[in-house]
Amino acid sequence: MKNSMPFFGLANGLANASLAAGKNIYAASYAGPVFRLTLTDTDGSYSLEESDSTLDCGYNPGWLGSTKDTFALLSNVTTDYGPAQSTFYAPNRLGLVHYAGGAVSVWDTSNTSNLVELQSFHYFMDAPGPNITLQDKPYPHGIVSDPTGKFVVVLDRAADTLRTYSVGWDDRLIDLGAYFTEPGNGPRHAVFVKGTYKTFFYVLGELTNSLHGFEVLYNTDDTLGFHQFYNDSAYQTGFGDASGHALPSEIAVAEGGTHIVLSTRNDGRIQYKGEPSDTIVSYSVDFETGDLKLVGLTASAGLWPRTFALSGDGRVIAIADQYSVPGCLIVFARDPKTGVIDDQEPLATWTTNITLPDGQSISHILWDE
Repeated sequence: MKNSMPFFGLANGLANASLAAGKNIYAASYAGPVFRLTLTDTDGSYSLEESDSTLDCGYNPGWLGSTKDTFALLSNVTTDYGPAQSTFYAPNRLGLVHYAGGAVSVWDTSNTSNLVELQSFHYFMDAPGPNITLQDKPYPHGIVSDPTGKFVVVLDRAADTLRTYSVGWDDRLIDLGAYFTEPGNGPRHAVFVKGTYKTFFYVLGELTNSLHGFEVLYNTDDTLGFHQFYNDSAYQTGFGDASGHALPSEIAVAEGGTHIVLSTRNDGRIQYKGEPSDTIVSYSVDFETGDLKLVGLTASAGLWPRTFALSGDGRVIAIADQYSVPGCLIVFARDPKTGVIDDQEPLATWTTNITLPDGQSISHILWDE
């Protein structure tokens, strides 16, 4: 099966103001629309209002990437089924993982009105993984490039693998093989952090509610390796805590790697204004060793925080709760020095009643910066 990949340019942001006010947030919904929302500050009172929307992204838009141009449809191409995450790993080169299609593809974006698929890699498994339901066939969910720009890693939730590639001629990908994580771990998304002397790689294990830390090994044969040094629950409460119940979703780097932030779904660990809430978890990173120190657990202010986005200055975090009714996007203040998120009162909240019949709503958000 195939999906369409509409290619949009997203308007470059307005001038900086306090707490990112006056900037846009783009929000994709599984129900079809992509919204442009504007956060404004009026004498310290914040509001988040819809300023534009489009239905040109096809059915179930699930991931957004910014070209910082204009909010207009530039191209619409057919891809493998189920695009889940993308990365611009080189100039005019877009890597795209296909969750349902079990593949990764590479696109030439030099002509935004005519995207060209350059490569595709399709994955296979000899047998299902330990989780028969969720590991019955390859499900690549994440793709990320390393700090040198010479390597790309694809995370396959079903095969429990980190599939590694080098960037070669014409910025095409060269398959280097796979690093296998613990069986049943389910690697979903990951981030690189460039430390003082070493580079670290932090991986979310979706199926075990876990966070893993690896030292990245740049081998003399121009391949990429990993040495694991950290293995704990998403909350630093011991590996296995809430495994199979809580589901880590998104992970992001803040302040150049000084902090990492992640979200977990279906845990209900926190009450927010008297109602159950899932969790946003913040850590500080030791640049020497890669060790993680828990900064704190804060409320997502709703259910199933599939996606969140940090402003460029780190002073604001926007969180989208996929299964809140109505669909909810909430903005909290954040201290970039400490990594602490202030979830006592939101700066602004936006809701939408546009959902799928099963209640799914916002699938991905990003700041226009």
